[in-house]
Amino acid sequence: MKKFAILGLHPELSLAELETVTKSKVDKSSDQVAIFESDADFDNLQKTLGGTQKLGEVLGSVKDAQEIEDHLLAVLNNQVGDNKLRFGISVYDLGDTRRTKEIQKYMHKLGITLKKSVKESGRSARLVTSNEPTLSTVVVAKNKLTKNGIEFVILVDESEIQIGVTKTVQDFDDWSHRDYERPGRDARSGMLPPKLARMMVNLAGVEPQNSYLLDPFCGSGTILMEASILWFDNVIGSDISKRAIEDTRDNLDWLESEGYRVADNTLICASATDLTEHLDKNSVDAIVTEPFLGNPRQGKERVQDIEHAIEALAELYDSAFAELDKILKPGGKMVIASPVHYANEQEFHVPTIEILENLGYTLEHNPILYKREGQFVGREILVFKKANNSL
Repeated sequence: MKKFAILGLHPELSLAELETVTKSKVDKSSDQVAIFESDADFDNLQKTLGGTQKLGEVLGSVKDAQEIEDHLLAVLNNQVGDNKLRFGISVYDLGDTRRTKEIQKYMHKLGITLKKSVKESGRSARLVTSNEPTLSTVVVAKNKLTKNGIEFVILVDESEIQIGVTKTVQDFDDWSHRDYERPGRDARSGMLPPKLARMMVNLAGVEPQNSYLLDPFCGSGTILMEASILWFDNVIGSDISKRAIEDTRDNLDWLESEGYRVADNTLICASATDLTEHLDKNSVDAIVTEPFLGNPRQGKERVQDIEHAIEALAELYDSAFAELDKILKPGGKMVIASPVHYANEQEFHVPTIEILENLGYTLEHNPILYKREGQFVGREILVFKKANNSL
């Protein structure tokens, strides 16, 4: 089945996650949307992904804007039932920005015309609108357009206009609940966003059944929480901070009390440079982690201070990943959120790629930057594979 995915705020990361989970390359994509073939169930796929806002089915295509009305009206007239028909229209750029903007200007008028046509056929109708050219997941969910209505999605590229309908949207309440209601939160030491943690676990591409996932810098346990929800059988978290281990335990207990599935888990208070004292060699299938990013930034640091901080992080990473290499199975995956510091319009990278390649790892994706506006420290998402013949 031909499907579309409306991508999140970091589309390159969303796209990499989508391709890893579906085990297929997308047919066409932009910064807003991806078209792909998959037989996966919409609800299950949406619940698995962290970086996709909406999923839907592509119904067909037309050549110009004039044909859109006929196509949408035919779909509306085929809706069974006698209740009020609710519908909305979103227009996304699939490769032709100028044409997309032209069609977006026309959509409100088209919606009014379609509403009038439905009413003339004897059925009540309501057009769901927004101040934006696309309906947010909140608007779609609150108006129940995926259950008792329709959100038409118009995807515009340079050669054709594809028409689809949204089947599922990201459960924003569920994500927000896990992010802000969990009891163990330490803003000073930094907290990995649950959606990013989910995407990182998915990027490992490891089948969760009978697998062991390790986060050696587990902080408050966000990666372990998301791996549990993704049905990993076993998760291991370690951190040098006793407070972090306590927060992780509190969060995993809270997650279970809230009705989520929690994996069998082991928590260890220890440095990542000493983990072979606690874990067997070649014992875990995946390592997914955000290592120490450096001390919290204020934005007033001198360049030389940042350079010294990068050198210290490089030393930590060098020893920590050499130790972790002994624990990861041959052929195992390592997904790392490596820091990128910004100052004076310059970028400062920890040489994480060099460190891992020197250990014999292969970088599977180009580095993908995850950074919010105004942040002094971004994250470079790196996916590595350990050689199959490693000893």
